[in-house]
Amino acid sequence: MSATLIDSVRSAFTPDALTKISTLLGETESNVQKAVHGAIPMILIDVLHKSHFPEPTARIGELSRQAAAGDLFGELHELSTSAGGLLPGSVLLNKGTEYAHALLLERFDPVVMEISRYSGISLPSATFITGIVTFASLDAIGRHLNQYRADAGGLSVWIQTHADSIRPATPVGLEVRHALGIPRYPWETSTVRRSRHTALYVAIVLIIVIVAGLFFYQYRKDHPMAFSTTADTITTARSSMDTIPASSSAAVTDTARTR
Repeated sequence: MSATLIDSVRSAFTPDALTKISTLLGETESNVQKAVHGAIPMILIDVLHKSHFPEPTARIGELSRQAAAGDLFGELHELSTSAGGLLPGSVLLNKGTEYAHALLLERFDPVVMEISRYSGISLPSATFITGIVTFASLDAIGRHLNQYRADAGGLSVWIQTHADSIRPATPVGLEVRHALGIPRYPWETSTVRRSRHTALYVAIVLIIVIVAGLFFYQYRKDHPMAFSTTADTITTARSSMDTIPASSSAAVTDTARTR
């Protein structure tokens, strides 16, 4: 299995596989490649998002084990552009669409429409590609589960370790958040909370400073003698120093010299 989850999914779509898919769908190879490269991060971000919640993570585990037993690579290998090539293509279409519906639920249609819009392929072609990318994604996860026998908690942690390779893979122009119906990603929560806490601390400090200043102002207003007495004492002391007789100063100086 590849070093990262996203690389493992990409490995299923070799240049030869992309050529066969474009021929079967009647789409240009460049558009099919664009659709696949957009659908992979789209599906994996949905998986990453769901991995932060127990029930969806358990569902991912269940679907992934089923997909790993579905022989994705065998189905892709059997694709052919010759007569009869549409038969394995229809098998992939049915399996992939089934997995995509089970994973994306009510977001299936918005995702298909976004893949179609982004890549310039038809909706039926986008449905096919969304399906086989979902199949490939679940297959990669399922193979990991079979190898390490991870439970739901371990699966959640493992998926999230691939976040740094999945999130930057989203191509410019692909509206992932809108298609998946995600107002805010779970991994953004800590940053939002930290910002709120910082703002709260600043507000508390400002309130303390303002209250202290008002208290000081009111105390000075209510007790003017306390501040004037201190000032008068300092002024008197300075005046006393200034009015020491010159003869006294001279005497002190002579005494110091005699010593």
